[in-house]
This record gives sequence, C-alpha cells and structure tokens, in this order.
Amino acid sequence: MRIALYECAHANNKFMEKIKKMEASEQKKDRARPMEITVKAVVISEDGQTLILKRVKDSDTNPDKWDIPGGLLEAGETIEKALKREIKEETGLEVEIGPVIRVSEFPKETKQFKKEKRSLRFIAYCQGNTEVKLSDEHSEFLWLEIDEAVKKLNEKDGFENDKGNTLLDAKKYLELKNSLEGWKRCMADFENYKKRQAEDRKDMIAFSNLNLISEILPILDNFHASTDHIPEDQKDGGWVVGIMHIQHQLEKVLEENGVSEILVNVGDEFAPNIMEAVKQESGDSEQETSENKVKKVLMKGYKINSKVIRVARVVVE
Repeated sequence: MRIALYECAHANNKFMEKIKKMEASEQKKDRARPMEITVKAVVISEDGQTLILKRVKDSDTNPDKWDIPGGLLEAGETIEKALKREIKEETGLEVEIGPVIRVSEFPKETKQFKKEKRSLRFIAYCQGNTEVKLSDEHSEFLWLEIDEAVKKLNEKDGFENDKGNTLLDAKKYLELKNSLEGWKRCMADFENYKKRQAEDRKDMIAFSNLNLISEILPILDNFHASTDHIPEDQKDGGWVVGIMHIQHQLEKVLEENGVSEILVNVGDEFAPNIMEAVKQESGDSEQETSENKVKKVLMKGYKINSKVIRVARVVVE
C-alpha cells in the first residue's frame, strides 16, 4: 500500500513539473513580438568619401533632414538583398555590403521603440561609378569626407545625431581595417626580410672563404693538368691512385663549401657570362675572339651557389 502511494505521489510531481514548463513556455510566447528592422549603410567610394542624402521637405518622417541610404526589409528578403535594393532605389548605385558597424535603437520612451523598431547599420563599398540618381524621397546629396559629413549633421537633432554617430563608427572601423592591413603588409615585408637575411647569411658564409678557395683552385688545376695526361698503362699505379685520392679530397672540400664546377663541353654555344673566349695561335700567346662554338676547354670554371667566381677559359671556333 505504501509503495503504491509513493508511486502515485511521484507521478503527480512529474505531472506538475510538466504543467509548469508548459506555462513558462506560453509566457515566453506571450512576451515574443515581431520586430521591425531597418537597414542603412555608410556608403564609401573608392577615394574614401561617404554619401549623405537630404530627405524632401514633405517627407512623412524627418523631413528636410540629412540621412544615409537604406530602409525597411520587405517580406521574404534577406538583410543584404534588402540593403542593396534600398541603396539602388535611392541612389542608383551598385554596392558591395560590408560588416555591421552599429545597432541603433530608439530611446525607450519613444513610439518607435514601443513599436519594436530597430536598425542595423553597415559599411557598403561603391566601386567605380559614383554618379547618384536620386529617388523622389530625397532632394539633395553630397559626397564628403566622413568628418565633413558629420559637420553637416545637426548633433542636437536626435535623427541626424544618430546618423552622425553611425558615420563616426564607420570611420573607426575603416581606421582599424587600414591599420590591420598595414600590419599585415608589415608582417609580409618582415617575412620577406627574414628570407633575404637568411639568403644573405648563406652567401656570406659561402663567400667568407672566397680568398682561400681562390688559392686552392690553381692547385686543383695543376692536379687536373697532371692526372689528365697519365699514360693508360700507369693509371693503376700506386702513386697515381694516391694523387687521384688527393685530387678528390680537394674537390670534396670545395663542394662542402658550396663550390661547384661550371659544366662546359666541346661543341657548347659560347656563353660570355660563364666563359672567357681565347684562341691560341702559337706558343703561349692568346688573343680574344668572338666565335660561338667551344672547341677546347683550357681551364675549368667554378661558381658558389649561382654566383660565378671564375669563368671557364675556352678556345672557340
């Protein structure tokens, strides 16, 4: 009996909790009311000026006052589509919509607040043509610097003062955006600077040994001159193997310091940036020539990374 009474009381408590939740939900529904949203934009031209419009004198609301483009959302419209349409209707301009910069609310004591009117303010960018074609809602327009536009508005008038504050919010946003873009450019420049510094350090290390390398190259030339003329029947001799081993050691030392041979072969096209053209006529005499094909390589050329430290000396045809 006691168990049955306990289960009955527990079920009753759960039922009452459910009733309370339903009542709370209904109260929330009663408090929820549809809200009227207007969307307006600070339109910025490519040269940084902003557009203000003057309402006609017989306007139903705020006649003969300065305003910024925008209006009400129509049924089924997205915010962006509504704002683009309003700007097009009022000015004839095509714009790209930027971010929200301000949420504007009427004071609680006004009828607009009681009617649940709210306004979202955006940045909008006008690219190219800035020729304004006014609708019959406005009588005048001005393209001005933001500070100049703010001066045109009456700060003692609630309607115009609100638009002035919106313009100042737009100015702050643009200043922050420009600062951020400047910071990004600075960071990109710094990254490029670090890369250049790394390359410069690499070159500095490579070329710090240039004097020593320049002294080693003639020694290596002598080794090549000797080993290139060893008779075939002596190439496997012990002394030859020893000399070749020393030659390879020198070549490895140069390679480890970033030095590489400039490859030039007989028959190659003459390239003045990596070759010095000479022609042997008799004995040791040499004279410059301007022919185009390599006939013989007299002395190898070398480079560190991509920089030539000694051109190859060649005979050309």
